[in-house]
Amino acid sequence: MSHDDFEPIPGLPEMLPSGERVLWQGAPQWQRLAIEAFHVRKIGVYFLMLAVWQISTTVHDGGSLNEALIAASWMIVLMLSALLILLALARFSAQTTLYTITNARIVMRFGMALPLVVNIPFRIVESADWRARGEDSAEICLTLDGRDGARLSWAHLWPHAKAWHLRHPKPLLRALADGETVAQLLAQALANHALSQTVNDSPPKPLRVRVAEQSLQAGVA
Repeated sequence: MSHDDFEPIPGLPEMLPSGERVLWQGAPQWQRLAIEAFHVRKIGVYFLMLAVWQISTTVHDGGSLNEALIAASWMIVLMLSALLILLALARFSAQTTLYTITNARIVMRFGMALPLVVNIPFRIVESADWRARGEDSAEICLTLDGRDGARLSWAHLWPHAKAWHLRHPKPLLRALADGETVAQLLAQALANHALSQTVNDSPPKPLRVRVAEQSLQAGVA
């Protein structure tokens, strides 16, 4: 079954309410997702170190170089098998993921076996940290209000969640080709939303956007 079979709008489980509109949609780059979320480089280096260790110990124990290479060959086979599986998972994960920003919320649709949709209203977003992860890759990490954010499960969000934040998961928009532009768009969208929700002249809630080593806040004109 394709996503179009149950999505009236790609990435969204239902039609948008009156007055809500899509500002941006995008998906992770699968090659960068393989590196950043599935850690294919680290795993490759780990297996190579094991293979080198196997070769060195075999030679140290009196074996020939040919015997050492044969002894390490099974480690290379394991490495290639693991990397192929992880690359396939990363590609499928990217193909089934779609991030959406509207003028009222962030929607994350993902899931390889069972599609899940996570709605993150602007009212529970406290900040967004942007950072580059490579020459053409960036991510946006969302910090949510503690009470509402605690309702999310890190296990359900993965790989679209920041590592080690289990109690209060931080959703991630991963492997974006245009991360800085999206972060600025998100900051302005939240500022505009806060302005529209202002009551009794209370100041609108800003969204912090961290760009490189500077922390910026979207203002309201």
